[in-house]
Amino acid sequence: MYKQIATFFALIASAMAFVPEPVAKVASKAAIAAVPVAAFSTPAFAMDSIIEAMPTNTVALEVQFGAYLAVLLGTFLPVLFLVNLYIQTESRKAGKAGGQDSE
Repeated sequence: MYKQIATFFALIASAMAFVPEPVAKVASKAAIAAVPVAAFSTPAFAMDSIIEAMPTNTVALEVQFGAYLAVLLGTFLPVLFLVNLYIQTESRKAGKAGGQDSE
């Protein structure tokens, strides 16, 4: 039961990693409204390079929450499985040996 729930959440997290987050409507309307005004108010030679018109690094490096969740689940779920498998294997070895932990 728990494996099915964990698998479901992992599937949702991996799907959320590829869904773009919505942009605020006010910001997008303001940006669209400012483009024609900026194009007519500045002369063509005023822009030194196209690099200045590109978005900054902070915009380019934004990561969505679903991507963080997918990485965390993709890392911790296999690790927890392997730790559990190791503990079970060691307890079975101890049971076969008949030592103190053989109950």
